[in-house]
Amino acid sequence: MRFALVLLIACGSSSPHPAPTANEPPPKKAPTAEELRAKEQAKHDEIVAAHRAAESEQQDALAATCADPKTPAPRCEPACYQAEGKDPREGRRVAGQVEVEHLVCQRQLDNGEWGPPAFVDELEPKLKTRPNPRGKPKEHKKGSWQGEVEAALHEQLGKDGVVVTGGNWTQRPHPLTHETMRCTTASQYTAMSGKLDACGGTGKVACEAGGNAAAHAINVIHFRLAEARQLAAQKKEADCQKAALEAIAVARGLPRWRQYKKLNVGQWKDGLVYRTRFDGVLDEDALFATATTLGTEAESLYASCGGDVNAKTKAEQEQSFHVCW
Repeated sequence: MRFALVLLIACGSSSPHPAPTANEPPPKKAPTAEELRAKEQAKHDEIVAAHRAAESEQQDALAATCADPKTPAPRCEPACYQAEGKDPREGRRVAGQVEVEHLVCQRQLDNGEWGPPAFVDELEPKLKTRPNPRGKPKEHKKGSWQGEVEAALHEQLGKDGVVVTGGNWTQRPHPLTHETMRCTTASQYTAMSGKLDACGGTGKVACEAGGNAAAHAINVIHFRLAEARQLAAQKKEADCQKAALEAIAVARGLPRWRQYKKLNVGQWKDGLVYRTRFDGVLDEDALFATATTLGTEAESLYASCGGDVNAKTKAEQEQSFHVCW
């Protein structure tokens, strides 16, 4: 009987739960409604503070100016971009009908075709401006290559007529972008009065050499994109990304800067015509459309060189073009 009783007790017993040890943390309590609200408010305040800091950074960058934009320093990201030099005819007095000589070039595009004609006077320092009482000579026949160039330049310049005066095209690389160009000389026949400015005119056309930041911006975008293409072809992906990123940044910053200048400080000049180094003479709409197109091409190239699909740029990078260059 003693043996059966022992078995009965053993089968009917259960193991007691172990007592908590002294080092075991107490069970966590669910946060109260008040604690949850405080946590959400702290997160909201953090987001607002970050947004205000970014907004302040953008405003500071937009408002930045250059004390002396006519003493340029090279931009080196990665190669050095040398700002456009002043027209050597600056300061000369003109009055009435004049003939203004230009070096006219076309860039060879990726598809092998030739781009729009552009004045590249900086490559030909001995160009002249002289009185022209006889008026504009007869333009070349339609359908000729000279006639096509003259029609394109007339569309860029409006009422001013341009007549090709050089012989056939001369092929040469651009010393900055190394792009293949074909060039000839042409004369612009127009009425001018006053002293010639750094752009070789009398204030009707804006250019980088005259301190115009928008013209400088599109020149930088174009230069960096051309540089990035060459670096990509050389398989130098890190440098390709650097060059493309600056093109992206300036293309993004340019329209924001115009909006700030127009709406915030009322300092934007409407109706300007811009003489660019690589893309011809552009009105305001054409300049900003071209900058956007070039920026989109730079984004694609940045990604193909190993960069993120959504390239990140800072306000300081985006607004670098109007600070000092």
